[in-house]
Amino acid sequence: MVHLTVHLPREIKLCGPVWLRWMYSMKRYMKILKGYVRNRHRPEGCIIECYIAEEAVKFCSEYLANAQTIGISKGIEERIESRSGFKVIPTDYKTLCEAHYYVLQNTTVVDPYCWKNFVRTLYPTKTKNEKWLQAEHKKSFSSWFKRKIETKLARPENTISQQIRWLAYEPSGKF
Repeated sequence: MVHLTVHLPREIKLCGPVWLRWMYSMKRYMKILKGYVRNRHRPEGCIIECYIAEEAVKFCSEYLANAQTIGISKGIEERIESRSGFKVIPTDYKTLCEAHYYVLQNTTVVDPYCWKNFVRTLYPTKTKNEKWLQAEHKKSFSSWFKRKIETKLARPENTISQQIRWLAYEPSGKF
C-alpha cells in the first residue's frame, strides 16, 4: 500500500485527477449500447437504429411536455382522476353478464353448485360440438344457478349462505 502512495503524485501530475480518466462511465454507457443489439451480424445498425429512436422519443416528450391532450373528454378525465372514492363507470348489460359469469366460475363457495355438464344433459344430441356447448354453458349458467338456488331456498331446511344468495342474483342492467 505504501508503494501506491509513491506513484499516485506522479500520476496526478501527468494525467490530472483520477476521476477525469476513469472508464466507469464509458463502460456503463457501452452496456446500454450493447443492450440495443438485436442482430449479432449487424450490431452497428441495431445500435444506430435504437439510438435514433431513443433520441426521437426524448425530443417528442420534451416538445409535447406542455401540450394538452385531445380525444379524452373532460368528464371522463374527472371520473378517472377522482380522489373522492370509488366510482363505477357504467357499462353495457352484456359485459355485466360476462363479469357475473366470471365471478361465479371463480368463486370457491359456488364450486359445489358448478355442474359443468349440465348443458350436456339438456342437449344430448349436441355432444359433438364442444364450442357450442361452451357458449351455451356461458350463456345459461347464471340463470340455471339462480333457479337452482331458488328451489333450494323454497325448502324449509335450507342451509344456503347469504353470500351464495347474493351471487345467485343476475345483473339487473339498471344503473
